[in-house]
Amino acid sequence: MAEIGRLADQSRSAGVEVELKVEGEPGDLPPGVDLSAFRIAQEGLTNVLKHGGRVARVLVRYSPGAVAVEIADDGRAGAAAEADGTGHGLIGMRERVAVFGGDLTAGPVPGGGYRLAARLPYAAAARDRGGPAVIRVLVADDQALVRAGFSVLIDTDPGLEVVGEASNGAEAVELARATRPDVVLMDIRMPVMDGLEATRQILALDGADTIRVLMLTTFDLDEYVFGALKAGASGFLLKGTPPADLLAGIATVAAGEALLSPSVTRQLIEEHVRRPQAVPPAGHTLEGLTDRELEVLTLVARGLSNAEIAEQLYVSPATAKTHVARLLMKLGARDRAQLIVVAYESGLVTPGPRPS
Repeated sequence: MAEIGRLADQSRSAGVEVELKVEGEPGDLPPGVDLSAFRIAQEGLTNVLKHGGRVARVLVRYSPGAVAVEIADDGRAGAAAEADGTGHGLIGMRERVAVFGGDLTAGPVPGGGYRLAARLPYAAAARDRGGPAVIRVLVADDQALVRAGFSVLIDTDPGLEVVGEASNGAEAVELARATRPDVVLMDIRMPVMDGLEATRQILALDGADTIRVLMLTTFDLDEYVFGALKAGASGFLLKGTPPADLLAGIATVAAGEALLSPSVTRQLIEEHVRRPQAVPPAGHTLEGLTDRELEVLTLVARGLSNAEIAEQLYVSPATAKTHVARLLMKLGARDRAQLIVVAYESGLVTPGPRPS
């Protein structure tokens, strides 16, 4: 909050009239959420300055398990932002919000002006739904230094706890059986048993319904990632991911969300399914889905968030979320990651450009 306040002061010094309002009890935010909220506010106020805005209203709203940031201007920045469309700044913010399973909206408002609003959920949301007070993490990587580095980083977050370290997939399976972690941070390439087979075996354990697997990969087009999602992994991260985003990713999958970077994951899956040998014959049926549900499933498979689906279909974010929940139930999928697999393997979606 103090950092956002300093941003407001800097904008005032540059000639922008800034009204800063805070609602709710701040509480302790996870490092990744705190940094992301700051970056979004920074980008919003920078755009106001860049496009000649004179008045900006900044609202920071705290609620149980989430923080929301909203920046609205007097219309000057809005006109220029409309011309920019999906510029790099807006795309970057969408990517950052997507890491947390949050929502971001941006666009003109009735009566003039432009509004940018983002909601960032965090680990407390899992506790509100009866989840663990502390997220228990198992780290699996064959490199001792990498393993130790992840463990030290995870232990810096008071909401996370490392319950075990495995040097290969077989050890990961046995440790998962013994410790019952909430999240397994799983490397893909390991000796004895790779992360793909380990994921299959862990998620097949009795009572593994609450275990989530977050895959780690060195390359953004790792040939095994599609198979990992198919095996039940809740998403993946590159090993070069910033520390704050890694911590946020663990909290996201622990809360039952899929961790799918809309750009990188879509690129990876589409690259993989271009190879005929990569995808087995379709084994999924979409019978029983309505036309609207098929439309929503297509957009999920293209990498759109609930907020983006809502914009595309001209419905509310709550309605889009309900459609996705029904798809999960009807198709027996764990999360959005498996919805993507179903969409591709059923033939509903084929590699192609993301809707604009």
